[in-house]
Amino acid sequence: MNKKYKILSLDGGGSWAILQVLTLKDIFKKKYPNKEMKGHDVLRHFDLVIANSGGSMVLAALACNWTFNEIEKLFEDEAIRKSIFKKLSFRERYFPTNFMRLFGVKSVGTRYSTTAKKKALEDILRIDKKKKLNDITLSRLPELIGKESLEIIVTTFDIINKRAKLFRSNKNSKARAEVIAGLGHFDEVSLVEAIHGASNAPVNYFDFPAIFSPEGTRRRFYLWDGALGGFNNPVMAGITEAFANNVDRENICVLSIGTGSKLVSDEDSDDFRDQYYSTLFGKKVVRTEDSKKIDFEKTLYWKGLGFKIKKPRIFFRLFKGAGFYSSTISNLSQSILFEPQTWASYSAYTSLFSGKIDNTKNNKRFLRISPQIAKDGNSNELINKLYNLDMDVTEQDEIELLKSCYNEWKKGNIRNEPVQWTKTLNGDYVFARGHQTFKSAIDDLNWL
Repeated sequence: MNKKYKILSLDGGGSWAILQVLTLKDIFKKKYPNKEMKGHDVLRHFDLVIANSGGSMVLAALACNWTFNEIEKLFEDEAIRKSIFKKLSFRERYFPTNFMRLFGVKSVGTRYSTTAKKKALEDILRIDKKKKLNDITLSRLPELIGKESLEIIVTTFDIINKRAKLFRSNKNSKARAEVIAGLGHFDEVSLVEAIHGASNAPVNYFDFPAIFSPEGTRRRFYLWDGALGGFNNPVMAGITEAFANNVDRENICVLSIGTGSKLVSDEDSDDFRDQYYSTLFGKKVVRTEDSKKIDFEKTLYWKGLGFKIKKPRIFFRLFKGAGFYSSTISNLSQSILFEPQTWASYSAYTSLFSGKIDNTKNNKRFLRISPQIAKDGNSNELINKLYNLDMDVTEQDEIELLKSCYNEWKKGNIRNEPVQWTKTLNGDYVFARGHQTFKSAIDDLNWL
């Protein structure tokens, strides 16, 4: 039997990446019940590890050879969280953030310091709590970890060239255009520098791109979160890397761990429509008695004495549009930074099992593990709180919510994100492909 080629893919998602830590901790506790696993032990079980944003933080902690309990503290220690997410003062923020806040729009604009994040990562990430991880180049890490064949990839977005930028440990990867073109160039960076770029969420989060130069060159990168290149869920990039290096697809096994996805609630859908039409018409939207549809007659006209007259536009339409503008920017930023895209899992799955997509054994080789948060009229308090939680969790009670999310997901009270699913016109969730529960996914993980 051919040796399996094992891929670990870790999504972005800020502090929600603690779910990945708890998942890996449970997986390896089940496999080695009498051994305290350290980061290098875990990484040696894989042939390729690819990560973005919050997932790259988990990768960095594993590369530091920490135990799972130590990695949990990376998320649980309030001082560490707030050193990474260091809030900008009024003087440090720039236009239009302060301008919008003068009009009550607090959800638009940068909140945290990129410079402070870099310093925090350099100080916190130390191999065996001693040597700085920043002093080790990415290409040297596999040897340090104890598996020279291990490939490590971190996804970022190059804002200057407007395209994704992947940092690799493997100088000879045939997925690198330089190798195919016969060029000797290689971007020699540390894992800390790479994750600084990968975790640098723009728009509503960090203020400036992550800036650094590869060792021994005058080249300079200006980087944002890899989600902007479509790699918040980087699993497809990992499989493509394996294909490019001639790995037999029949030998590839994938463990893709997410950070939670959300199904948009009916309430949020209605609110956004109200904001849209209110801004469009310059009038407050009036809904029908059952609150299901917009009553355009009552919205646009006054009726009386047998005739109707058109309502005038609100004079200060600028302020009426503030809510719509805020929602639009917030939805755009979160769509690429927080919500793991279904297309990534589905396209990776169909690519890996090309010609055999309906084989029932596929689920044993491709495991997508991530909670799916669905808020509706019957949701409990935990679901409602999780739904409203952003990726930049800094308060202890919010961390406890994430841990509760993990426990309920593990018990089966929160469903697992499938590889493929849809919603009907009535808003009903329909499962199509993948694993519906945490347990069913873990039970199929027998190749690790």
